Amino acid sequence: MTTTTPPGLAAGVAERALHAARAYRAADPHGFHRRHDTPEEWNRWARRARVARTIAAALQVPENSVLVTDDPHRAYRTRTGPVPGDLITVTDSATGRAWRFIPDFTTPGEGWLLLDGCPGCAAEVPLTRIATLADLGEHLDPDGDLHVADDARDPALHQPGCAFATPDSASRRRTS
Repeated sequence: MTTTTPPGLAAGVAERALHAARAYRAADPHGFHRRHDTPEEWNRWARRARVARTIAAALQVPENSVLVTDDPHRAYRTRTGPVPGDLITVTDSATGRAWRFIPDFTTPGEGWLLLDGCPGCAAEVPLTRIATLADLGEHLDPDGDLHVADDARDPALHQPGCAFATPDSASRRRTS
């Protein structure tokens, strides 16, 4: 029995696969090219693929709009030593805007910390916890509540003298 794949379907899968490979090669050339080198590298690659699928589902975006790469600023401690953390980039295909996240270790695999500019000093900080599209919407809504993650208050992440890093700024209503 011979089956013929409709041309649009074959081209669509092939085009998406090429796009995904090229995007990963551009964003993380070392990680992409070495993913098959050792069982540990393959495990990291497979785990990051799972992270991409999970956050894509939570934010209701296509999986091919999510890249998970080495975080140049954060590392995980493991039994064999530190490994690069995950930097998750979700790109909105309609606007081209990129959202960046890191794992939220208070809810492993279920929530993330949105990296965004500090309202006080504009430094990139893990500003708020995101588990669903509604959480991101609440963050973006000028009339919504601003729930600041504890991680965002680390003074080392802010410009000197930034008042937003103080503990009493944990959750506040937007005033602007």
